[in-house]
Amino acid sequence: MEMTTQLLSALNEQGVTEVMEQYQSFGPLVSILLAFLISFVPPLPTMVVIGLNGASNGLWAGFVFSWIGVMAGILTVFGLVRQLSHYEYVQRFANRKSISKSLEWIEKNGFIYLFMFSLLPFGPFTMMHMAAGLSGIRFRTFLVATALGRAIMIFTVSYIGSDLSSYMENPWQLVPVVLFIALGFLIARKMESWFGRGDDKPSTVGNLELELELELEQEPTGCKSGL
Repeated sequence: MEMTTQLLSALNEQGVTEVMEQYQSFGPLVSILLAFLISFVPPLPTMVVIGLNGASNGLWAGFVFSWIGVMAGILTVFGLVRQLSHYEYVQRFANRKSISKSLEWIEKNGFIYLFMFSLLPFGPFTMMHMAAGLSGIRFRTFLVATALGRAIMIFTVSYIGSDLSSYMENPWQLVPVVLFIALGFLIARKMESWFGRGDDKPSTVGNLELELELELEQEPTGCKSGL
């Protein structure tokens, strides 16, 4: 509990560095936990956490620890919001202009939109994952899009963080990173055609309104039997 309290209070680069050094003896626990908290504590610097994981654990171990933690946080947020989507205060949140816009984009361009957003090393990730939970996007589509996008982003940052001084001295060594991101984008475009753009269900709110309209339009059975 004490460790978690200290982690939550470390919301800047210096604080994260001190925590990583202090809890290095815990092995992958802190690396995964810090990556997990990114989804719940927006001020945590995503690039710093992932870069430090790569620097302190090595490229591949740092990548795996960061990816596990980040995806666990993303899926937790998505699952909680989806389970609570029928509550009134959640519906009020969904009606906010910024969230409504995100819902519209997710339902129209689901897979590629989430993938592109997941490639970014910074941004309002928590809000976007909450919007995805409120939308009618299928869990499979959400999982694959975010897992692929986050894997590319985390590997890129871990790759740079594992030998930052070398890349600062020789920026041309980042060319493979750019090619890797481009390849990931091409793969995502191909996968988008497998999932389809319009196969996601309407949002929860839209489903409720549609069901109500259908019930009102349906003719009562008693009237049909009387004819």
